[in-house]
Order: sequence, then structure tokens, then C-alpha cells
Amino acid sequence: MIKNNFLLGWRRLLFACLWWALSSTGYAVADTIVVRDFAFYEGERKDSLVADIQFEYQLTNYLRESLLNGITLRNEVHFELNWHSDWWWNKTEHLDNIMADLKYDALSRQYQLLNKKSGQNWNFSNLAAALDHMGVVKQHVLPALPADAFEEDASIYIEATLKPVVTKSLDIPSKLSSLFSSEDHQLVSQGVLWPLTR
Repeated sequence: MIKNNFLLGWRRLLFACLWWALSSTGYAVADTIVVRDFAFYEGERKDSLVADIQFEYQLTNYLRESLLNGITLRNEVHFELNWHSDWWWNKTEHLDNIMADLKYDALSRQYQLLNKKSGQNWNFSNLAAALDHMGVVKQHVLPALPADAFEEDASIYIEATLKPVVTKSLDIPSKLSSLFSSEDHQLVSQGVLWPLTR
């Protein structure tokens, strides 16, 4: 009898641990930036590349509420040029970035997306449409690559981040609460490497 109760207790504990592991991984994957698709192709010049990338954004509750309460969210897509080294540190050089601000206008009930480089802006009636549009990088021409990028073991590294923009208009209590809050205030995508070959 004691042996059966002991085995039953272990089975329940194992089932509870398995349930917790499966449910907690679901939450970890839900609030993130995922790279769905990416490709590079040669531009008009041989030393330039054109990028097509598709990101999918899943906001945390903190970021969603911040947006609805007037905080701007800044999306940055970083492009870096990396040279791999087996013997020493890898060499990294900033190549380009795309920056966009996402805001919510409570009066018009519209989500506004502003491309900081081009100055283009778009309005959306719902957050899902704004995030879908923000996640599309289409025919983005990268700056000219150095000549040794194709000759050595170079790769292009891509990463996206989404975080609240802290402005001077924020009051002291909200800044302090953001420092001590347990929630993560920034989303970061997984990094993607594209090896350069001719």
C-alpha cells in the first residue's frame, strides 16, 4: 500500500513537472520577435546587396500597455558585417540599420508607424496590422560592402529589437518602476547570419 502511494505520488509529481515545462515554454515563445523569412540578393552594383526579411512580433503585456498609454515603441533592425576568426576574436563592423517608431493615438484610435530614415508614415486601425507592416523589410539596399568581405569568411548578421523610447516627459515614478519591474521591457529577435559568397 505504501509502495503504491509512493509511486502514485512520483507519477503526479512527474506529470506536474512535465505540465509546467510545456506551459512555461509556450509563454517564453509567445512574447518575442521571430525571423520568419530572409534573403539577400545582388543589387545593381556587385558590391551591394538587397535584403528581404519578414519578422513576426509578439508583444509582452508591458509593451502593449505602454503603447496604449502613450509610450512610443522603437523598432531597430541592425545589419552588421562579421569576419570569422578561428584564432582570435571575430571582427565586427556596423553596416546599416532600419529604425521605426510605433505610437498609438488615443484620439483617432489609430496606430501610427514612422520610418525614421525615410520619413514615411502609415496609420493602422489595429495593432496586428501595424506589427505586420513593421515586420516587412522589402528591397532594402545595403551600403557598399568592402572588397575583402567576399574574399574572406565574412557574413552579414541581422537582429531586430523592440523597446520603449524613454523621453524627458516621463515622470520620475514611472522611470523608477521600470527599473525595478520584473518584466522584460525589450524584445530581441534571434540573430541570423548570411555568409557572403560569390
